[in-house]
Formats: sequence, C-alpha cells, structure tokens
Amino acid sequence: MGTSGSMSGDGKRSVAARPKLPRPSSTLPFRYVGEGQKGDMTLTKGNKAVASHAADGKDLLFFEMLRSGQIRFLGPFNCAGYSIESGKDQHGNTRKVIVFHLVPIADEGAEIEPPPLPPTGASLDELRKKAMAAAGPARESSRQGSKKTYRLRSQIVRQYVLARAKGICESCDAPAPFKTSAGVLYLEPHHIRRMTDGGPDDPRFMGAICPNCHREIHHGANGIKRNLELQERVTVKES
Repeated sequence: MGTSGSMSGDGKRSVAARPKLPRPSSTLPFRYVGEGQKGDMTLTKGNKAVASHAADGKDLLFFEMLRSGQIRFLGPFNCAGYSIESGKDQHGNTRKVIVFHLVPIADEGAEIEPPPLPPTGASLDELRKKAMAAAGPARESSRQGSKKTYRLRSQIVRQYVLARAKGICESCDAPAPFKTSAGVLYLEPHHIRRMTDGGPDDPRFMGAICPNCHREIHHGANGIKRNLELQERVTVKES
C-alpha cells in the first residue's frame, strides 16, 4: 500500500493512503505503511511523528486518496502500535518496513464510559506510576496485540486521572453529578492538548471533568479559555 503523510502548520499529523481502504466496519486496526522509499525504514521524522503523536499532544488525521484523485477525510485516529515487516523498496530490494496500526476515534465522547475500577488498595502514587509508564509513544507489537495493548494503556491512564480528581471536577470544582451503576462518581476524561478524546495520553495533560465543563470546552464560546485554565489546574496538581 502506497502512503504519504504531512505535518500541518497547527501541528496535526495528517496521513493519506492508497488504494481504497476497508470501511471502518472491516478489520481493525488499519495498516498504514510508514515513509521511506529505499533502505530500511526507521522510526525517525514522519514515522516518529506518527508513533509519538499522542505523547506529543497531536491529532492524527487520516485521509483516503481515491482513484479519482479526490481525497476523503476519514476522521481522527490513534496509533495503537506498529510492526516491523519485510518488504521491497523502490529498487526491489528486500528491506524492513514499518507498518503502523491505526484505530479510529469515533467522536469526542468515545471514552467517557468509566474504566474498570483500579486494583483494591492501589495508592494514587502507584496509579500515577502505571499511568506514566502507559503514556508515551506507540510500541512495537503485532496487529491484534497493538489493539489489546492500546485499550489497556488507555484504561490505565484514565483510571489514574479519575482517581486524582477524587470525585471533584478538575475544571469547576463541582462534585461529580451522579454515581454510575457501579457506585463510582461520574466524571469524564478530557485530553487537554488534543481536539479529540481517546487513547492513551500523558496524564499531565488530561483532566477529569464534569459533563457540563466537557461540553463547554469542546463547544462553548469560552472553550479555549476554559481549556487553558484546566491545564493550569492540572499542572499544579502534578507538580
């Protein structure tokens, strides 16, 4: 599969693929071949940007290049992992190829459902250590292994961020509006540096906030200001 990628001026990583990709209902994650026309592909430049986009607070925007020459926007994606495979370069020589495993983010509410409760007796410091370890660039893994690891890493980070809030919105200081059916105080994880909420991220750039604040940050007239204020609050907690 031929591929191309670019970094826009606002820091969003954009990737495009040809030929036509399977629809989102097909097998996931999508396979995206990294950049580099000859010799072994390396995890540098554009390839590094794709693997590290979440850790760097960048959105990964995926486009499909149609045979008509038109481009169709498929939405925001996360890099769940990557594999090193054997392939051919432009001269027909065998080389190592990086294949990224990309999963779509349905919408900003893709991960508002509370994650499973953390282990009984786990301290906040322990949860933070696990969250920091789970954050960071995508790891090398098989296609199915990437999907499983991606979900686990995201779950670990969300567990810590929600535990840090202790049932109080980190944006407006209001108590969580209700308890879930499992008896857990309900708040929603928000990715401060990115337009989309989903996938693992550095917990120092995530907030656990009430639904009202979450909607206002994404859609309100003062959303940008509220988002910056939330970052300041989280930075104080994490310092």
